Amino acid sequence: MAKIEVDEAEFNRMQALTAVASKIVADPKARRKLEEAHKLVDPSAKTPTIDADEAQLAPVKDLEKNLNERIAKFEKEREDEKREQTLATINSRQEAAFDRLKAQHHYTDEGVAAIRKLMETKGLIDVDDAVAIFERTNPPQVPATPSGLTGDRWNFTDTTAPGTDKSITDLIASKGDGSMADAIVSRMANETLMELRGGRR
Repeated sequence: MAKIEVDEAEFNRMQALTAVASKIVADPKARRKLEEAHKLVDPSAKTPTIDADEAQLAPVKDLEKNLNERIAKFEKEREDEKREQTLATINSRQEAAFDRLKAQHHYTDEGVAAIRKLMETKGLIDVDDAVAIFERTNPPQVPATPSGLTGDRWNFTDTTAPGTDKSITDLIASKGDGSMADAIVSRMANETLMELRGGRR
């Protein structure tokens, strides 16, 4: 075997490195770090300490993964349940509001359907908000005032109205009193006959 001469300083350095390596290998935590460092520079390097630790922790990791999945599923179910309860509450309030529109505000089925469509289009949840928008864009028609109406009453007995016939005025004034009313009606009939006869001539 060939004899290799080594410088004393080099030999001492190698001895020191060997002593440090021995200490690292003797300490489990340090040995693991050494294997990690070796794996970084040589991906194919064997890491028995790391492999043993991972094999030992595998069941724990599987249990932790399973537990986390169960917790996530439970939380999702709780969120879905809360969401369903919230939607049911909103739907119940909306239906009560629609019933109130029909009962108190005399909305027809067509009117309620229009409110529902507006809520869907605008993304509204509150029925009252939808009603306010609907009534602002679709104001109710003002009823026409019949002729003869003054204020809040029908003034058909107004004797000062133009063109009022005296016989009609007298008839109204008689308030249906028997003989008086009969006399007025007879007079009106005679006047009408005379007008008709005059027209024929």
